[in-house]
Amino acid sequence: MTLPALRRPTPARGTTVRLLVALVVVLILELGVFNLAHWQSLMGSRSNSPARTTGDAHSPPGRLGPGLSPLPGGGLKITDPAGAWMDVPVADGRASFLQAHLAEDIEGSFLSQIHVRLDLRLAGDKGWTQGTRGLVCPGQARSHYLRIRGKPSGARIQSLRLWIQEPAGSRLELTGMTPAKVVPLDLNLARILMLACLAALILGYLPGSILWRTRLDTGSASQRLVLALILAPLAAWSCWNIQHDLSTFTPMAYHQPHAYVYDFNQYDHVAQALLHGRPWLDLGQAPGLAKAANPYDIATRNALLAQDQQPIYWDYVYRGGHWYSYFGVLPVLLLFLPYRVITGLAHPGGYALPTSSAAALLVAAATIMTTLATIRLLARWFPRVNLAVVGMALITMLGGSGMVYLWCRRNFYTIPFDASLLAVMTGLWLWMGARRVQQQSADAGEHPSHRSTRMWTVEDGDHSWHLSRTRLFWGSLSMAATLGCRPTFLAAGLLALPLFAQEIQAVFSTLFTRGSHPDDLSRGRALSLLICGFLPVLLVAAPLLWYNRWRFGSLLDFGNRYQMTVLDLTNYHPGTQGLLQIFGYYLLQPLTSLPLFPYLQFSPAPMRIWHFTEPGLGGLLVTSPVLLLAMALVALPRVRNYLHRRGWMPALILVLALAVLVMAADSYIGGFSVRYTIDFAWLICLAAVVVMAAASATYEDGRSTVGVAVMSLLTLACLAGLILTFVNAMVLLEHFDSSQAMNVAVWFLGP
Repeated sequence: MTLPALRRPTPARGTTVRLLVALVVVLILELGVFNLAHWQSLMGSRSNSPARTTGDAHSPPGRLGPGLSPLPGGGLKITDPAGAWMDVPVADGRASFLQAHLAEDIEGSFLSQIHVRLDLRLAGDKGWTQGTRGLVCPGQARSHYLRIRGKPSGARIQSLRLWIQEPAGSRLELTGMTPAKVVPLDLNLARILMLACLAALILGYLPGSILWRTRLDTGSASQRLVLALILAPLAAWSCWNIQHDLSTFTPMAYHQPHAYVYDFNQYDHVAQALLHGRPWLDLGQAPGLAKAANPYDIATRNALLAQDQQPIYWDYVYRGGHWYSYFGVLPVLLLFLPYRVITGLAHPGGYALPTSSAAALLVAAATIMTTLATIRLLARWFPRVNLAVVGMALITMLGGSGMVYLWCRRNFYTIPFDASLLAVMTGLWLWMGARRVQQQSADAGEHPSHRSTRMWTVEDGDHSWHLSRTRLFWGSLSMAATLGCRPTFLAAGLLALPLFAQEIQAVFSTLFTRGSHPDDLSRGRALSLLICGFLPVLLVAAPLLWYNRWRFGSLLDFGNRYQMTVLDLTNYHPGTQGLLQIFGYYLLQPLTSLPLFPYLQFSPAPMRIWHFTEPGLGGLLVTSPVLLLAMALVALPRVRNYLHRRGWMPALILVLALAVLVMAADSYIGGFSVRYTIDFAWLICLAAVVVMAAASATYEDGRSTVGVAVMSLLTLACLAGLILTFVNAMVLLEHFDSSQAMNVAVWFLGP
């Protein structure tokens, strides 16, 4: 049975009408809304006297203010921001748009974004009126046009003055501005594709669409192809970033007088150290650092910096007269060290792997494995789920788990999160596929093999099954690998308790009780399963703990206390008074709006009692409202009863408890940071996906108005979260990769 209101097939005529409406809306948005300036300028040029349609690039420049000076090869330099202005020719005084002109074929470093403000003086006025604030990007032709705001209809402009709002010393390609009669029509292929994808997403979630009517079938070639096509752009973007970073890489290290040294190549430094057989990094140190009684003391470090004693590396570990890195060593062993070795075949010593390239590779792999693990979760325990719910589950996991942050900020701080998410999701995917049942074969006499089995699903019930030792071993190895990436993700290993509850009971019953063995499980096989579960943990933990002893003399000393950071961690004892406030920031921090694109910005996180905090992007439950809605659905008796019958309640309680414990540990030790949210957000998202699928399965049986309302609310919450994820991605890119952000921002910042 299905929900008629959502899954009743739409008539062919209705589908055609929907497609036509979507096409018309896309065309209106592209030709009308995003090109409104073109049509307005065209109408204005026809109503005025015939004249030139665009500003003349060779027209005399307006008078420059005392804070601007021309550069010899072209362009301008700001010498004093208080006088950084230029007068703009007004022509007939009735133009509504201006066009920026840029110097051509000039060499040197220039601003990629120029913040400007256009003031105007109307005929008969004595003072200036502040008008348009805008952004001119030399590489984005659409941003070269500026709308004149603040001019009443029919009024005539007497004077125009453009202020350059950038710091002293800035070099600009901008040479001047002139009136533009017509703004060119701009048809942007990327924007059209984005609008088409948005339209397809909305059409896919309308009642009666194919997504509501099609069941998930992991064996379907067509469904696999669609999934591959959805993931292909992310994979292509990752590949482009990798090759771009490899071809343009220069080591990122910043040395300034009387300041810390910021060197972002920690992973490569560790790789070189291991290649030379030593645990410490081959980096110099300030002479007074080794002589200091407490080199971690803030006053001591500030005194050394005041004497310009160099180098003191920021966010590195200093111990026993040597520098170390406190980041997990596993990414070094898997990526940075092999790259050094392989490139060493062509160049003595090899080359450094750009951290951004490694991050792009890891986050792409983590995204793919998160997608596959989510689908396997649904396929195993909710095999009749429809593709609409699968889509919502993927939006929830990828949007809520912080994956967007990792895509937008690819540096050495995100490598541990990339690698840990990849390890956890790979481990879950392998573990969930470990319970196998015999595949029905057309040839009854065919000998059973691993190829004739398939993953057990809840519909198989108590049918005979066995546990794949290979999948169990590699899944456990992958989970244990988080110890060498970011240890907070080790909490994921406890998910084995609900996942293998029956298997654990059977193994221990076989090994430690007398009598018949459950499920015909021999002692030998039970022992082998136990070994496959725990041996990988030992194989990973033993060398990693020995590595700690090699560096710091203790198996359990990861070096975090010896960081050169904002305070002396060796004597820092965080309190618990501010923890509730930090919890509030992680979960419920409000959004901070902007009047211009991207319409949101980083939100401050002040504390009544000092803890380390950074500006945030909004609380997890605010930016992913579907999480809060999913948790509220547990209060519905039918959903709660379904979870009880399927045995999900203990697992959900464990998952949420682990999320709270990890959040508490992060808050107590590290304070508040957007990236720390990733440590526990994926756990909350996992619980939300289960509740979401349970709600869908609960209301499949009929004609319930409550069911329609629940699924509609979940759909709207997911779409709202998707929009917030996109906006937050733009906020992140503005801070960490402004050139890519401007490719999208100009769609909304146009005249």
